[in-house]
Amino acid sequence: MLKQRKSIVGLDIGTSCIKAVELTRDKYDNVITGYAQIDVHTEAARQDAIAELMQAAKFRTKRVATAVSGKNVVFRYISMPEMGEDKMLQAVRLEADKYIPFDVDDVELDAQKLSGPAPDAGKGGEMKVLLVAAKKAVVADHSMMLTELGLQPVAVGVDGFALGNAWELGDLVNPGIQEPGRTVALVDIGATKASINILRDNLTCFAREVPIGGHDLTNAIARRLGVEPQQAEEMKRDSGDQLGIVLEAVAQTLEDLGNEINLSFDFFENQFDGEVQEVWLTGGTALLPSLEESFEKIFEKRTKTWNPIEGLKVKADNVDVEALNQLAPQLAVAIGLAAAS
Repeated sequence: MLKQRKSIVGLDIGTSCIKAVELTRDKYDNVITGYAQIDVHTEAARQDAIAELMQAAKFRTKRVATAVSGKNVVFRYISMPEMGEDKMLQAVRLEADKYIPFDVDDVELDAQKLSGPAPDAGKGGEMKVLLVAAKKAVVADHSMMLTELGLQPVAVGVDGFALGNAWELGDLVNPGIQEPGRTVALVDIGATKASINILRDNLTCFAREVPIGGHDLTNAIARRLGVEPQQAEEMKRDSGDQLGIVLEAVAQTLEDLGNEINLSFDFFENQFDGEVQEVWLTGGTALLPSLEESFEKIFEKRTKTWNPIEGLKVKADNVDVEALNQLAPQLAVAIGLAAAS
């Protein structure tokens, strides 16, 4: 029966690691039917790494959903007169040149109405909108690369929104666990940046990227201990009896990252009439020991590592279940990409 269901691979093409999760679903179940990830050391090696990953994973489908992020993606918050979503996107396109640093003809645009009242609610009859712009060339390059590998790209999204999709899927498979009305911040810390998505009742209220990530921690270890970056990366991933030294080496960088994330919380709380009550951490850096404790002190909010596969069924005959569970915090973007497509 499983072969009759719809399958798609969420492909998270990170700077240093590529993650892929295949979700197969019908109206009753969401099943992980494939999983693989592979390290990648240079941008030039990325296409070969994806080919190797897809071959090793033996996915049942070639349909993939991926995402773009970083400096080629722009987030802007704007206020607009209240209107339907169809008219909203049309209006955003007409006004986009006021808000983004790119030529409007060179970008793919999307807009999402955000929950809650507009920051300047005193004007009345307005809504707040998140405008997202991604360079067309980057989106096209992503799609072309996947097509050249014999894959079928069906969607190119944004990392931050994929986090929201994964959270919503978690609410679907674990009904009642997420308390209604709570405002949560999802923070995915990758190699070069942290993606933030603040949600209330599964609706995005705020999204942003911070250009600090795991590579900055690796560089801090290398500088402090006088070792090569590759050795520093290995120490970060498996500190062993040197954990104390590693944590001391990354302490200032972690504080800088935490403070930058906290500024996003402050902005949201000051402008969007809400308070972040919980912070959920994902991404490779979320596996760093003591990260929860370090950030909880900075945020002064309940901070936990998020397992985005909790509650999902796994078809174990084609999945390394031990590796899947061990590295689950890295998979939120891949899960979210597959869940939305």
